[in-house]
Amino acid sequence: MRIFDYIIVCKSPDFKNVDRISQFMLLLSLSSFSFGLYKGLFNTPSLVYAIMTSIISWGIYCYFQKKQGGIPYYRLGLLFASWGWLLLPKALIISGIFLIGALFERQVKFPYEIAFAPSGIIVNTFPKKFFPWKEIQNALIKDDVITIDFKNNKLIQKDINEPVSESVTLEFNSFCAAQISISNQIVSNPS
Repeated sequence: MRIFDYIIVCKSPDFKNVDRISQFMLLLSLSSFSFGLYKGLFNTPSLVYAIMTSIISWGIYCYFQKKQGGIPYYRLGLLFASWGWLLLPKALIISGIFLIGALFERQVKFPYEIAFAPSGIIVNTFPKKFFPWKEIQNALIKDDVITIDFKNNKLIQKDINEPVSESVTLEFNSFCAAQISISNQIVSNPS
């Protein structure tokens, strides 16, 4: 387990599109399973009814989760839908797509975090990105915005989730300046 000197949590973007895609996938599954039951495509219709009930129940739970201000995760509903698609003949690929959606939905909604350590900067995305200090031109917090300026003219600029006090801002900025200075000395004096 790594220990970081600073972890900055950035404001999360709106996940409306991810939620809409998940809801669409669940509605598509429910309508397809209903049609499959009507046509008699399932060998075990009672299991499909249980899966459909589970999908509907999870969708209702997610609705109330969002209503209370939380982040709804549709992954369990997508997992049930994947199981239902697996029971349909010739729907193995669709089942796999739903399983992949269930596995990656939480990763997509994970908060954007930037961790700072003497070894470098880690951006907690999927996949994680590591940047050594030798690639950084400047990193600082100003007006509750984190800015990381790279030597190759790349720029990361994100709003911070919570206001940062003046003392923490000064401490963080001096930490980053010291790490960049140490990195520049190592690069210029490789002995």
